[in-house]
Amino acid sequence: MMIHARQLGLSLLRCPQTGEELALKDLEEAELAVGGPLVALRLPSDKEAQTAPPFGATPTVLLRSDGRVAYPVVDGVPILLAPEALGLRTACKAFDLSQPRYAEAYAEMRFYNELASEQAERVDELECFRLLEPLKKGLPAEQASQFLPREKWLDATYDSLSQSEAYGHLAPVDGARLIQLGGQGYHAVKFLLAGAAEAWAVTPMLGEAKLAMALARAVGVEDRLRCVVSIAEELALSDDAFDGVYSGGCVHHMVTDLALAQVARVLRPGGKFSAVDPWKTPFHDAGTRLLGKREAVHCRPLTSRRVEPLFREFEDAKVVHHGALTRHLLLAVHKAGLKSSLAFAHRIGVADDFVSSLAPGLRRLGSSVALIASKGKQPHAAELAA
Repeated sequence: MMIHARQLGLSLLRCPQTGEELALKDLEEAELAVGGPLVALRLPSDKEAQTAPPFGATPTVLLRSDGRVAYPVVDGVPILLAPEALGLRTACKAFDLSQPRYAEAYAEMRFYNELASEQAERVDELECFRLLEPLKKGLPAEQASQFLPREKWLDATYDSLSQSEAYGHLAPVDGARLIQLGGQGYHAVKFLLAGAAEAWAVTPMLGEAKLAMALARAVGVEDRLRCVVSIAEELALSDDAFDGVYSGGCVHHMVTDLALAQVARVLRPGGKFSAVDPWKTPFHDAGTRLLGKREAVHCRPLTSRRVEPLFREFEDAKVVHHGALTRHLLLAVHKAGLKSSLAFAHRIGVADDFVSSLAPGLRRLGSSVALIASKGKQPHAAELAA
């Protein structure tokens, strides 16, 4: 498989451990530079050998500028995870995957990789592809760049108000370079259909990157999509390079102190961040006890403590709550097998927000939130002091 530097977005890729630049090399050429055969530096435990074995050396690798470490490239996707680094056998050692920044990604890697890889094989059967088809046919460029009409762009049935707010914050996107942080790349593909010059799907899951590429190929925008396997806590991307970052239902899976600092780092001055996520409320605790989780994976809804870094990293930031009275009721109905249409859930949500706004403090019990932030055009005081 011929891989081109432009296809990878090579100029913006960085080592997740040191931030150094990377060069695309054939394995033989990289091994000459390193001084011996490249092997996975992580020595897995017996359990990890079964559930999360190292990717190991690949025919093409990304060699770090110091010539000591490289990273695999699998099916055209850079694997820029520190535990997947390649080097000389003498440098091999055990790697602690229980560190908070890695633990959840590696614990869930098999689940999400298997799910997304299977979906990538039947893209045209997926609901998300069905939602992309009308956008593929084209809308007036000015409308598309603003994600208008909004109902054509939304997909989060029980979080549509938060998603509408998050998309609106990123707009206009024509000519922009955007990241979808976490997830299957569906939003990155939508950003390209809205006129973004380039969109990046950044996820710890190779299967999700493959699904993103399959979706982009199906709607004819694969030449402007870049995929990277990386964690938000160690974004393997260069500083001040992106106009916007969007995350749909993934921030609550992150170590926010680390991840939000990385988001701020990669955004250009004036760049925008938005996310849609669940918020921990008394209704959430009660609903989980009664009905269980929506998915059989980790889920820790956001709290005031966990979003503190948003206000520390961004001068202009806010958290907007939706669905205080009805979101968990709609989710319970869905759990019982009766799915609401997006249009119906959206109307209920609008009415919910109106009623909740009449009672002081009730809106803050909304369990669907939009995180909205913009990076200041001037450096922070701490940066000036440094």
